Amino acid sequence: GALPALNEEAVRLALKVALALHADIHKLSRFYRKNYFYPDLPKGYQITQYTESLATGGYIEIETSKGYKKIRLERMNIEEEAAKSIHTDTGEVLLDYNRSGIPLLEMVTLPDMNSPEEARTFLEKLRLILRYLEVSECDMEKGELRVDANISLRKPGEKLGVKVELKNLNSFKSVYDGLNYEIERQKKILQGGGTVIQETRLWDEYKKETRTMRVKEEAHDYRYFPEPDLPPLVVQDTEIEELKKTLPELPDEKLKRFVSQYNIGKDQARILSLNKNLADYFERAAQVAEDKRLLANWINVEILGYLNENNLGIQEFRIHAEELGEFLNYVSRGKLSYNMAKDIFKKTLYNEESLKHLLEEALSSTISSQELEKIINKVLEENQELVEKFRNGKTGVLGALIGKVMKETRGRADARKVKEILESKIGSPKT
Repeated sequence: GALPALNEEAVRLALKVALALHADIHKLSRFYRKNYFYPDLPKGYQITQYTESLATGGYIEIETSKGYKKIRLERMNIEEEAAKSIHTDTGEVLLDYNRSGIPLLEMVTLPDMNSPEEARTFLEKLRLILRYLEVSECDMEKGELRVDANISLRKPGEKLGVKVELKNLNSFKSVYDGLNYEIERQKKILQGGGTVIQETRLWDEYKKETRTMRVKEEAHDYRYFPEPDLPPLVVQDTEIEELKKTLPELPDEKLKRFVSQYNIGKDQARILSLNKNLADYFERAAQVAEDKRLLANWINVEILGYLNENNLGIQEFRIHAEELGEFLNYVSRGKLSYNMAKDIFKKTLYNEESLKHLLEEALSSTISSQELEKIINKVLEENQELVEKFRNGKTGVLGALIGKVMKETRGRADARKVKEILESKIGSPKT
């Protein structure tokens, strides 16, 4: 038979992850055989790392309802894949051996997560970081990211009880639902005076419940011993330093920079930083766009709305970033109203018309300053009662006046410019 060989690229990617997650990389790590019998492992053992891991420590910071929280990592191991188990709704188990033997990176966290919400948030953050690193797309449906969740309940002030491991969690929703179900199941057992047994349970996506897979073995049951066909893995300092140079700006750093450099809101920056390609698109457009807040809002609302509706990625978006920046400058300079810009944008996307052509048409029909001035004067003359209400402190009527002007102009005026002119003509309200 063929002897195992360590995949160099897998080691490089694993080291990038360890660096990005602030872990301590071990210069020397070893491989072991983990012996157990299960249908997904036909040779009877799995090559993994045991007491001498590739890296230990590290953390991922997540945002919770109570603020920021660090989820600590215990270790990272390189190991080989087992077969893919497919659990059908009829109770059958199918096995796909195509992925057997390919490398994976196992990450083990410390028990820092205290709710299904935190577990889901942690996984979302981990996926985001791995995508930024271009280590994996982490598509759970394709098996590129898989999760085993351990859960244990305790009464206030007591030690953690027996832990139960959940498998067959094929989406973030499965993780969330499975943990919630298991919390209730264990709670009922403990409140009824029973004992939770240590076991591995499967999440049944169809029945929305967990069921016993196997009674959990203790660690020594795996009969770990050194892998005789693989030498120790030695990582040089020079390799680590070279890899550090390849690390990209990660989501948290990008979010902070967007807020400080472009003076956009934190929520705007957060949405942009959730997708590296989207963040790159924003930065290219920001080189041209004068109003960065307008740009961020436009991408987050108009563009993301269109992409989500049509199940597209920003890479498939037909308007170039620089073109968008130039287009929005007409809005920020008051030459094009926001509503007119939205209308042009929708026609460009849904009717596949030329943005440049539609923009030229709109600019040629845009109302002149003199015409706008006449319309505003006319609206003020016809609505003296609203003017008086405004001057007497009822500032809410200003919106009604703006609406009347916009109606007269058939939406060709910039609402912000209309507001400025109205306020200058009416004067300040009484306080």
